[in-house]
Order: sequence, then structure tokens, then C-alpha cells
Amino acid sequence: MTPDATYAFPEGDLHVTIAAAKLKEAYWGDRWEARPYARLAISSSLDESEPGYVKIRGRKYRVASRRARVHARTEAVLREDSDNPDLWRWESPLRRSEFMNEQNREIGESTAARSRLSQMVNEAAMRFEADHPDWQLVSERLELEGELGGAEALVGEARNELRKAEARVADLRDRIAAYAA
Repeated sequence: MTPDATYAFPEGDLHVTIAAAKLKEAYWGDRWEARPYARLAISSSLDESEPGYVKIRGRKYRVASRRARVHARTEAVLREDSDNPDLWRWESPLRRSEFMNEQNREIGESTAARSRLSQMVNEAAMRFEADHPDWQLVSERLELEGELGGAEALVGEARNELRKAEARVADLRDRIAAYAA
């Protein structure tokens, strides 16, 4: 996975890649709507075969995070309630755990290292958004391309089934014609 941007922190680099958006159902007004939530993958590794780490107080930590940006409608409501709303939501991690130490163990919830790593991930997401204002459209396009690929595969399967059915019909007609001859 080639990153779309890399951001340097005193602790180490974080690599940001645009991920396919995810459709989520949300109640808006008087009805349910499926809205796309643009997503980013943020990692300390450039390549999974060679893990990358950031260093906090002499200890190495691996970051494998995924963040979703709140939808524009939700953002408007959040901005009414707060001058500085949290516009990023945690998503499932890229690997087994979002933050791991050098021994591949998950970092405890209420640790200073986890706090700093989470702060770095949020800052990388905000910096990426500032540097790439159209990234959400790319994320939504990636989601649509994924759905298109799935739909095209279904069409291919349906065409294959249709060919089999047409061959069966032709075979049955030939067998019936043999009785009439």
C-alpha cells in the first residue's frame, strides 16, 4: 500500500493512505439515509513485510489505525454545539490492534503512550485533510469502484449461468427433435 502522504513527528513518521469510504445508515430528520463516511488508513509502516515504528520515551510502538471523517451534515450539527468538535471517528484497526508495542502486544487503554499515539494519528488526519482538500471525494470514488467491481462480478456470474441454461435448452430441444424425426 503506497501512502498518499507521510507526516514527520518527533517520535517518527506516520504514513496516511486514502481508504475506500464506508456507507453507514443514519437517521436524519424523519428517515434513514445511507451516507458515505470517508476513511483514512494511518500507519507507522510503509510495508507490512517490514514493520515501522515510532519511538516514545525510548520504546518502540507500531501504529495501524483507521479513521473515518464525520459526514458533512453531522459536522454542521457538531459545529453548532462546539467551537472545536471532534470530526474524526475511530474505525476498526488495520491489523489486530491499533497500537502495539515492539513485542506485538496491545497497549493499555489509559497509558501516556496510547494517548500520544492517538493524538499523533488525529493530527496526521487533520494535516492530511488540510493538505488534500478533495481527499473525501477520492475515498468515496474508491468505495464506488469497489462496489462496481462486485456488481461486474455478479453480472459475469449471471452471464455464465445464462450460457449454461441456454446450452441446456439447446440440448433439450435437440433431444426432443430426435424423437420427432
